[in-house]
Amino acid sequence: MQGIERIKEKIIEEAEREKARILSEADRKAQEIYERAKKKAEETENIIIEKAKKQAEEEKRKIISMAELEEKKRLLQAKQEIIDGVFKEAKDKIRQMDDESYKNLIFRMLIQSAAGDEEVVVAENDRERITKEFIEKVNEELKKQGKQGNLKITSYSKDISGGFILRSKNIEINGTFEYLIAVKREELETEVAKILFEE
Repeated sequence: MQGIERIKEKIIEEAEREKARILSEADRKAQEIYERAKKKAEETENIIIEKAKKQAEEEKRKIISMAELEEKKRLLQAKQEIIDGVFKEAKDKIRQMDDESYKNLIFRMLIQSAAGDEEVVVAENDRERITKEFIEKVNEELKKQGKQGNLKITSYSKDISGGFILRSKNIEINGTFEYLIAVKREELETEVAKILFEE
């Protein structure tokens, strides 16, 4: 009986050792799994943090970009209002000119623009100021400058607010205030746009 007891004890001891080994192995594997999971979680956390940082930077860049665009729009609107005001004032000043100043302006414009053999078309409301006698004075000055001096005023008028149109066989020169102001405005707006959008 003693032998059986000893065998039984041995089996129990062996079983206890095996149990301890299995538990130890299980602990070791559990620790490894835990460490791997922890490392993976840290890597995932870092990826998520990096992604969040990039998204935050991108969002910040978009907000700044939109704010800059809005600022440019406001600046453009302000400059547009200034340009509107300047050209309205220019038109008003031309309309308010006394007859003598107005005629002097048209005289200088015709001298600069005419070759000397064109027809001069004027606005209906200018027919009392820009007369045949006035055109004769322009012709005299053109002759002094070595040009033909053969301008003729037409019997018909154009629907323009002021200035003139010079017509010859081959060419038409638009010296109307509407046209000249529009050209100057376009030039000025182009310059403003360049200043506004250069970076």
